[in-house]
Amino acid sequence: MDIEGHRGARGLVVENTLPSMAAALDAGVTGIEIDVRMTADGQLVVWHDPVLLPEKCRAPRGGLVGARVDELTLDQLRTVDVGSQTLPEFATQRAAPGAQIATLAEVIALGEHRSSQLWWTIEVKLDPTDERQVARRERLVEATLAAVHEVGVERRCFLHSFDWAVLDLARELAPDVLRSALTQARHFSTGSPWTGSVDPAEHGEDVIAGVAAIGASVVSPDFALVDADLVRRAHDLDISVLTWTVNEPDDLVRMMELGVDGIVTDYPDLAVELVAARSRGDAPGNAPGDAFQGR
Repeated sequence: MDIEGHRGARGLVVENTLPSMAAALDAGVTGIEIDVRMTADGQLVVWHDPVLLPEKCRAPRGGLVGARVDELTLDQLRTVDVGSQTLPEFATQRAAPGAQIATLAEVIALGEHRSSQLWWTIEVKLDPTDERQVARRERLVEATLAAVHEVGVERRCFLHSFDWAVLDLARELAPDVLRSALTQARHFSTGSPWTGSVDPAEHGEDVIAGVAAIGASVVSPDFALVDADLVRRAHDLDISVLTWTVNEPDDLVRMMELGVDGIVTDYPDLAVELVAARSRGDAPGNAPGDAFQGR
């Protein structure tokens, strides 16, 4: 069972910051899920939102709050404090005052210093309905692939995206890098802009068939979509199931019982504890292991 911290450990420390990554590692994760965007000057940064949201960001030059990340340079982004504000929906989230937006290289370096066995789930953030983002798709994918090769984690990472055109590109440019197809209910439907080269109508709008057609090794659905049939059909096609974002104890246990291969969670400390309890026989299911090796 692969337990991945979501944006580091969003439920514990403000998201996508180096302190949040450290909190995930302290919790004992086997993987970390992060978001990657490209700045105006071509740098890869770990940040989820297309803009600098006021509830997450403080800037000495107020004009930066609300600006698009892809229209700011790395130096401009470094002036923004993204660690001082916690979100009310995460009661246990701790602040990390003064934390800056980190680069992909910095985040991976932190993790690799702590563990040479860590899995990296790198979500390439791209909205296919935004023409400006689409225009930079190839450059973003190429840069992300170059970065994972440069730091030597290409055998321990998934290139992960809701925009399946990203997966098409990655398959062409670096077939040795595993690909993970993110999906939610509204995305895999006829006429959707999110499915890349796959036409859902040709597959009866069966998302597992679509994932197989796009050549991904992993399907990553919203946990609300996961049932025994989805897991069985994925495994029958040698596709692993990495589900998100699972936070409640009952939901975590249910995903484990269904046999998913990995869980992305805001509370990796809780998930790691539940997996440990399961391996001791205190909870149902199988002992944890490296679920993705051999699939």
